[in-house]
Order: sequence, then structure tokens, then C-alpha cells
Amino acid sequence: MTENKEKAYILLSGGQDSFVCLAWALHQFSEVEAVSISYGQRHSRELYYAAKIASHFRVRHTIYQTGDFLKSIAESSLLNEENHNTMHRQAENLPASFVPNRNGLFLTIISNHAFKNNEKRIHIIIGTCETDYSGYPDCRDNYIKAKSVELSLGLDRPVTIFTPLMWKTKAQTFEMADQYGKLQELNELTLTCYNGVETMNKWGRGCGECPACKLRKKGFDEFMLIK
Repeated sequence: MTENKEKAYILLSGGQDSFVCLAWALHQFSEVEAVSISYGQRHSRELYYAAKIASHFRVRHTIYQTGDFLKSIAESSLLNEENHNTMHRQAENLPASFVPNRNGLFLTIISNHAFKNNEKRIHIIIGTCETDYSGYPDCRDNYIKAKSVELSLGLDRPVTIFTPLMWKTKAQTFEMADQYGKLQELNELTLTCYNGVETMNKWGRGCGECPACKLRKKGFDEFMLIK
């Protein structure tokens, strides 16, 4: 049974977290629409999986292109050929995969999309997480709350950002998928791997060596212990 009769918009990356967030959203809202961003990422296979996920759940899906904008203004191993397992050039306390303010840009795009659809109250869902996150400052709860205020002021209408996974571990994310009866689809229809490797493993698709794959595998192993 849905708890909210309004429409929600989800940022769909094609990965594990946004998949589970979409399953959650479909139980919370009467209608859900997905938005993905092609931002010059190192591999575009995640967009292919985003489209597969949207089709599987039968939700409307829009992909926006930012071209080379982020590549021209940011350094990240997600945008170039650097090693994912090193530290960021401009911030030694952050991983090389950090894309400065990426979530800020994505949330602005999806809120504009909802505004274009003439939503009077904008509901956005994003799969950010503080518990098992990679050290990205724009995944923190206080950042998301601040962004919600900023967007509400900028659009002059209420913007609420939902983060169903904010305090979840990766093991708990697998558990959520299992509770929704979507564990098999989660493993088959998502791609979290930073290298875009689609090899199927018991924990999902990926190379098993990049930080995203190691985190996902660790979460799956912990989930299997509590299942």
C-alpha cells in the first residue's frame, strides 16, 4: 500500500542503491519517474542497466546529457583513466573516484525536471548513504538536508529529498531487496562496478577489485550471514 498519493522522482544510476531505492519508492508513492544522468562517466554501461531497471519496474525514464561539463571542471577516476584505488588529486582524504559536487548537480537537474512537469510539491529520491559510503562529502545527511532547502528556495516551492539508505549498511540494502522479493533482480539488473565489468558473481556483476565491487561483495557476504 502506498503511503503518499503524490508523484516522486528518483535518480537512477543503474547500481545497487538506486535499484533498492526504486523498489522502496514504488511502495511509498502512487507514481514514480526515473531520471538518469550521462555525465561523461568512464563507462556508460551503467546507463544501459538504468534503462533495464526502469523497464523492469515499468516506470518512465529520462536520461539527461551534461556532455563534457564535469570532465572540464573536475578530476575523478570516474571521468578519466586514473586508478580507482588511489586518493584524489585535490583532496588527499578522499578517494580518486570523488566527483566534486556531483550529487548537487544531479539533484538540481532532477528538481528542474520535476518543475518542468509542473509539480507543486517536488519529491526526490536518491540512494546516498553515510554508513557504507566511499567518503564523498556530498553523500552526507547534512548536505542532502541543506540541498533540499536550497532547491526549495531556488524553485519557490517545497522540495523534499528522501534518502532511504542513509543509515543502512550494504548488507541491510541487500536485505531490503530480499524483503521486496527482488534479490535476484538486484544481482542481475544492476552494475555498480567502477570499471564497467559485467561478469556475474554471487554478489552481482563486477570486477571484484574496484572499491565499489569490494564494498558490494563485503555487504553481500555479511547479508548471507544474517539471512
